[in-house]
Amino acid sequence: MHKWTKKVGLSLMIGAGFFLVAACGNSSEKSDAKGETLKVGVWGGNPSEEKSLDTLIANFEKETGAKVEKKVYTDYNTQIQADLVGKTAPDVFYVDASMYPFFAEQGALMELDKDKIEADKFYDKLNDAFSTDGKQYAVPKDLSTLALYLNTDIFEKAGVSLDEIPASFEEYVQWLPQFQAKIDAAYGEGKVFAMSYNPELTRNMHIAQRNSTRVIAKDGLAELSNQKVLTNLSILPELVKTNAFVTPQDVGTGWNGEAFGAGKIAIMDEGNWVYQTLQDDYADINFEVKPMPTYKQEKGSMMFSVGWAKYAGTKQSDLADKWIHYTTGKDGMQLWVEGTGTLPSRQDVAEAAKITDNPALNVHLDAWEYATVWQDGVTLTTVDSAYKNFIPKALDGSTSLEEAMKKADEQANTDIEAGK
Repeated sequence: MHKWTKKVGLSLMIGAGFFLVAACGNSSEKSDAKGETLKVGVWGGNPSEEKSLDTLIANFEKETGAKVEKKVYTDYNTQIQADLVGKTAPDVFYVDASMYPFFAEQGALMELDKDKIEADKFYDKLNDAFSTDGKQYAVPKDLSTLALYLNTDIFEKAGVSLDEIPASFEEYVQWLPQFQAKIDAAYGEGKVFAMSYNPELTRNMHIAQRNSTRVIAKDGLAELSNQKVLTNLSILPELVKTNAFVTPQDVGTGWNGEAFGAGKIAIMDEGNWVYQTLQDDYADINFEVKPMPTYKQEKGSMMFSVGWAKYAGTKQSDLADKWIHYTTGKDGMQLWVEGTGTLPSRQDVAEAAKITDNPALNVHLDAWEYATVWQDGVTLTTVDSAYKNFIPKALDGSTSLEEAMKKADEQANTDIEAGK
């Protein structure tokens, strides 16, 4: 049993004073931009993200002589769209992978020079997520994937070896009741549960889309009730029927990390963002991280990414290029990921930041090759909202999976058609 205590390496790097004197990329990036202002648009982050962004800004200002004006949005997607309509958008701004198709369709982003942004240094799947017709319009600043977190104390008390954990979701259907019985014997019935889940497409899409199936048709309409999708999703009701597969809310918590940290869940599927939370807020919890179970003989996970994009109407195009190159370049990205606990979208940064040496985080990093990117056209959020409204009815047995997904399709497609 191993308690993860290794940090990403932030304290060592800051102790050496490395980032406070880091240059903004190559020497060719140096320029005299004194008196110029670059406006950057972001959403509010946690304290570590805020601190890391402010350090990036300070370094960039020192190197270029320019002033960076940060605009923090509280309702990002709504407010950035309003600024785009009003032609007052920041010169560079965050673009979530799920929203990229919308911004691209609206012509809101300026094409980026692939050589200048060192596109060949990034994971191909992420470049593709921010590209249209072979042209790239945003650069991924980081990535996150899902993996399994195992509370090793619960396994030990229940007398179950980690080696007994099934490799596939199909096997979990038979294994979970046995594991739950041993947990109940150790803790008392209804105190601790074997595994948690989240009934939303951000977690379930990779399951729904096995064997090249799609939940959204080419015309953007929902196809949740497609027979192939239904067949893929059918594993979820089977898992819930084990009475060992529960939501964080079922155990009186707000999210997976809280349920796991409180010792109420033995296994959770969660993003790498939870890793540092467990280190900081639940230091007494011993855990290990393993890849997501296979399903239908395929590996799977979800992948999320945010990119830096340049506003099509910017009057600071060159300075915006320098900002993007710095923040997504080797030095800038290393500062960012070591300060925030996110994963780099560049392999060279993964190695430089020693993330490949951290067994827990490396599980997440390896998933980029097979994970499903949280992105699918401009209607994804609408389809997800409908899915979240109706999938619980199928999972609690109040209606069939087929009927629930038919109603989800009806809601989603009515909203999609109304928005055209």
